[in-house]
Amino acid sequence: MLKTKKYFLSILILIVVFLTSLAYFGEINQKLFIQKLDYQSELLVSPLAKNPVIKTDNVNRTEDFNFIKRYPWTRECESKTKILQDFESSTLDKIDYSLPADSSTHQFRITRAVLVYFPIEQVQNFQYEFRWLYRSWIEMQKHEPTKWRTDLIVFARNEKNFFNNSFLNKLNCSFMHKRTSPNDKPMCVLINYEPIKTRKLEPSDIQFSSQNQLYDFILKNINIFDDLDPKMNVFYHFLKNRLSSYGYVDSILMAFDGYKHLKYSGYDFLIRSDMDVFLTPLFAKWLPKHCNDFYVGRGGYSNEFNTNRLSRIAKNLGLEYAGSTNLGSTWYSTPDQFRLVSYLTLFGMAYLSKEEFSSPEREGKLGVQLWPDWHYGVLLLYGQNLLMNHLIQTKQLNIVKLLEYLDYPSHFSTDVNKIIHIHVFHGSDMFSKFDFKAGKYDGTSENIANANLVKFYSLKMALEGKKMLPNELLNLLESQSMFKN
Repeated sequence: MLKTKKYFLSILILIVVFLTSLAYFGEINQKLFIQKLDYQSELLVSPLAKNPVIKTDNVNRTEDFNFIKRYPWTRECESKTKILQDFESSTLDKIDYSLPADSSTHQFRITRAVLVYFPIEQVQNFQYEFRWLYRSWIEMQKHEPTKWRTDLIVFARNEKNFFNNSFLNKLNCSFMHKRTSPNDKPMCVLINYEPIKTRKLEPSDIQFSSQNQLYDFILKNINIFDDLDPKMNVFYHFLKNRLSSYGYVDSILMAFDGYKHLKYSGYDFLIRSDMDVFLTPLFAKWLPKHCNDFYVGRGGYSNEFNTNRLSRIAKNLGLEYAGSTNLGSTWYSTPDQFRLVSYLTLFGMAYLSKEEFSSPEREGKLGVQLWPDWHYGVLLLYGQNLLMNHLIQTKQLNIVKLLEYLDYPSHFSTDVNKIIHIHVFHGSDMFSKFDFKAGKYDGTSENIANANLVKFYSLKMALEGKKMLPNELLNLLESQSMFKN
């Protein structure tokens, strides 16, 4: 009897071992099947999930993000801009960026656009800045070759209650304006733009099991140049969820959203700028030294702490980091490069906002206590610095910082004919936007001596932009446009 029980127990143990082995090998086979399926498709939809789940665990996060390989046309030169050299084949060793374009370029039709974002809810704060930009835009045209065109393009929400009698309408800035030919006269174009915080987005049916999967998806799975890509909705939700409260997000997003309009309007070059700036006589005749350069102005936010921090963040994301500092907010390049760089900048901003700033920082409760080490107010500049450094280190774009020519400080006494673009930074030295808005320059005569110097040129343009009536500014524009053949 005892032997029978032992025999039965031995049989039972063998059966358990056999079944366990089957389950084990079955699990291995199932894992192999999933890996094989995952290899075949970047999107793996779980049959048990209510919504699709993105599976990107198999992605090597340290791989090189080669955006130019995916979008090679961003570095190509259009037929019209081939009057300029390609930076890859350039024989220029030393470049003097203070020189205007060669006079041989004047015979070609070149079209440019200066892009600004105008928040209509802050019209009292920004209208004078726009007026002085508008005045300098007219002044610049006095020096521009007759076949070249530079338009002023304003992205703003089209609200009838505002635009029915706005100063922009009185300056002949219109939603009806659109460049249809390089022969059209210079124009001020309004483009209807809805801020990201008030957009109504379609619900996203894609879910992510981790934040890293979301980041990989945005950098690798969305066609940046296809507005009809359904996955683009993930990107807009990403921005709205993380950047709605950040005041400067729309000044970058406009450059991304405006791509189709700008591309099909035939612009050769774009300039993304703040409104508290002045265009100069040199801007009138200045072109990129290479047809596919990407220029940025000067910034003033980098130090050892935030440079090291951004380098560490880049490593976490699997990005390269060149260590370039103080890359400024003004951009000058082609529509294709604007589309790519604005997308990457927006990603960088949204990533940093969530991962590298606390709620009190995002809500402004710390004020400027952490400046200049780490300050949420310059999130835009941190975001572009993070991704631009990857493009620089991997030699995907030829990004050039024009320290002495773009975003040049308005309180300097440099010859304005050696500067491309003037930016009014914070400060009390003349020319100061704070003193200007406080009316401290109102008693100054419009016949300003030394207007060939940056600080006095800025003062002259700002005062004339403020004091001249809209119809006077418009008449000045029209009289200048008469010389455009």
